[in-house]
Amino acid sequence: MSMTSLDKATGSVFDAMQSTTEALIDAVHGFDVMLEKSEPDIKATLSDVRDTDQRQADELRSFLTSHGRDAPDDGSYMSAVHEGVVRARSFFTDIDKGVLPAVADGQRRLVSSYDDALEQLAKRMDELPRDMFDGMHTILTVHRGQLEDTVNRLAVKHRALDT
Repeated sequence: MSMTSLDKATGSVFDAMQSTTEALIDAVHGFDVMLEKSEPDIKATLSDVRDTDQRQADELRSFLTSHGRDAPDDGSYMSAVHEGVVRARSFFTDIDKGVLPAVADGQRRLVSSYDDALEQLAKRMDELPRDMFDGMHTILTVHRGQLEDTVNRLAVKHRALDT
């Protein structure tokens, strides 16, 4: 496979991975504000979710740069949106257990971002060297699974606080 065709094959996958990285960074920025304003009974839960998103962003950045790709250091305009929403919400109400379903929805959107990257990877699987495909597939599926676990933990925590 020529370098040009390899670049074409990997381009859409790396683009999707870069988008996922940006979305994770956006979420982390929102959590940073949320943690400043959150009630003690959900602070540890939010901190765990934030730390998972940060770790995944760091791992994706490392993966991208190890393959010669640019990796976003900052989020997108959505960082400012997330921060603004949290600040506005905290002005009118406490950041308490009621925020957990919205946090779970945000994590589901991140799962969808991983789904998009996996879809791009599946479309290009025959064009990629096996070791590159395996590396991409592993990081994407492991991270996706971790986020699904996070969504489930958020639901459990919300139910526990509702009783």
